Amino acid sequence: MQAESLFNDATSLVLFQIALWVFPLSAVIQRRSGARRPSWPVPAVVSWVGTRGVVPLAAALSIPLTTASGVPLPRRDLILVLAVAVIVVSLVVQGLTLEPLVRRAGIARPDAARHEETVARLRLAEAALARLDELAAREAAADDVIDRARASLQARIGHTRARIDGTVAPEPDGLTDRELRRDLNAGENAGLARLYDDGTISQATRQQLQHGLDLEAARLSAEQR
Repeated sequence: MQAESLFNDATSLVLFQIALWVFPLSAVIQRRSGARRPSWPVPAVVSWVGTRGVVPLAAALSIPLTTASGVPLPRRDLILVLAVAVIVVSLVVQGLTLEPLVRRAGIARPDAARHEETVARLRLAEAALARLDELAAREAAADDVIDRARASLQARIGHTRARIDGTVAPEPDGLTDRELRRDLNAGENAGLARLYDDGTISQATRQQLQHGLDLEAARLSAEQR
């Protein structure tokens, strides 16, 4: 009965000891980085991957057979049995449940998670198009501005729906809209560097313009995913 109690206590300690400090530490780090609410996926996986193996077994085997007086060390065999049992339970329980945990956390990003993100992108684009129609009805912007925004949103919606349906859009003869915008963005970056190198603009102006170009590059990368 005592051995069973020790085994249960040791197993619980091994399985959950890492979580006792990983979750609080992760919450502090996320708070300092500006997160409004700490997320659980990464801390959960980190705390669960700490399986035990040869090192604890080697530590248990290093326990001397006898005391300094030559008397056999009491309960040494029990310690070895508990160490082996805890290692086996840790490897089996944590090893077999790690993959479902990673999938549930969304870290591995399986097909289901990618599909969920694609559907969400489609809903966001459709919401933006509906809002654009409201602004167009109120004549809140010039017609050419509305038309450009609508064309961009409709292209995003068509591309996203094609990804959801598994259809492949026909290859264009020339550059796609995204490729063209990426090429133009690279040209603007090169032109900005030349303006700064020849002294036409200051460092402050360059940084302000570079920020806008970086945002455009980030939007192009997000559309490609």
